[in-house]
Amino acid sequence: MLIDYKATLALRCPICGEIGLHSFTIFDFSGGENLQIECECGFNKMVIGTNNYKQYWLQFACVICEVEHITFYKGNELWSSDIKEISCLENEIELGYLGLADKVKKTIEEEEKELESVLDEVGFENYFSSPEIMLSALNLLHDIAETGGLSCQCGNDDIDIDMFPGKIELLCNQCDGLTTINAETKADLNFLKNIKKIEMLEGVVSALEKRN
Repeated sequence: MLIDYKATLALRCPICGEIGLHSFTIFDFSGGENLQIECECGFNKMVIGTNNYKQYWLQFACVICEVEHITFYKGNELWSSDIKEISCLENEIELGYLGLADKVKKTIEEEEKELESVLDEVGFENYFSSPEIMLSALNLLHDIAETGGLSCQCGNDDIDIDMFPGKIELLCNQCDGLTTINAETKADLNFLKNIKKIEMLEGVVSALEKRN
């Protein structure tokens, strides 16, 4: 079997939350150099290295559990045409993909189309004042919830999420606590990107705001 020593990585950045495509070849490891995969925001989100080209190790910062993971691939696995899922080693949640460029791009596009079709059914584009900001905010809230970072002081972690034209409301269905999150501008999104944990006040109606 002829192996094409090229690969493309799609991995979500734990800092800005964006998924970027990064292509590399076997020649990037010549001279024993490790390959640094940087996000457009400047964060070094993965290091790939090898000692003998027979086994490769991937070290990356996890957006889910906020620790660094290391995973290993044999040379024929890394350079194979199969899509490899990059996942959190603790929660097995998908963070990205590794494989041939066309297959990685197709996988990402299929996920986006599936999401767009769901959003079209609920009139996403026409309802929200800034659909792209709202979608990114929902993704960030999903990541926070997946790590157990979304809860209420009453002890409940089953929080309902309701969407409105320029905001998101978090509702505790146990004590009726309510927290509002603005989701209309890039500033709103940047504020939410820096939040790792949301603990709602028991029985209180409040807004998630930056503290001075």
